[in-house]
Amino acid sequence: MSSNYSITRDQIIITALRKIGAVEPGDTSATIDANIVTNCAQALNLMVKQWMTEGIKLWTVTEYTLTPVASQTEYIIGPSGPDLVADKPLRLIQGVIRNISVTPYVDTPLQIISKQEYMALGSKFSTGIANSVYLNPGLTSASVKLFLTPDTATATNYRIVLTCQKPINDISSSSSVPDFPNEWMQALVWGLADQLSLEFGLPINHRQEVMLRAEKYKENLVDWDVEYESTFFQPDARNFSSFGK
Repeated sequence: MSSNYSITRDQIIITALRKIGAVEPGDTSATIDANIVTNCAQALNLMVKQWMTEGIKLWTVTEYTLTPVASQTEYIIGPSGPDLVADKPLRLIQGVIRNISVTPYVDTPLQIISKQEYMALGSKFSTGIANSVYLNPGLTSASVKLFLTPDTATATNYRIVLTCQKPINDISSSSSVPDFPNEWMQALVWGLADQLSLEFGLPINHRQEVMLRAEKYKENLVDWDVEYESTFFQPDARNFSSFGK
């Protein structure tokens, strides 16, 4: 027995086209117009890019580990680095500074600050053990700025561990399996069918049914794909006045 059933990009496309009556039951991506497959693949990828902005999905949360460099405040993360070669982080969820000079390692939380808070710091390049971090996502890479700027001891004895939301991979080739858990495949099929329904001229009542199904499948998964542990809130009592703010 297995529980890892999944489908490829072209299987999603054919299934979505079948939902809207645009292909015959026996059709495959090899038997229909190649331009239709290309256009559907474009619609699928654009839909996934949009979904990335609609909250954090559990499987997109990952850790990035930065090695501090003495007197270096800013670190660039992206496909070309240079400080860390990885997917561009979209959102910073949590950060710690990890003391690797002791066993076991000891993590101390970093305060996540906004651009406004970072820019208001009067002495951005004061050195010491970092206590705050600011993430600024760009077009293809993200900038991470630390405060305090690491000194030699910090660069030697500490690592910066950031828990971030990463982007969902492009679905580039016909045999690519989407960068989604297998329970999301139904939502991808109906989401794509919804995207294609207007393009293929479905009657409005049929489009509405497809839209409602697409919304329902996606809504169920968004509600399910969350942590069930308790969340605690407390007032924000941050104060940087001692650093010349």
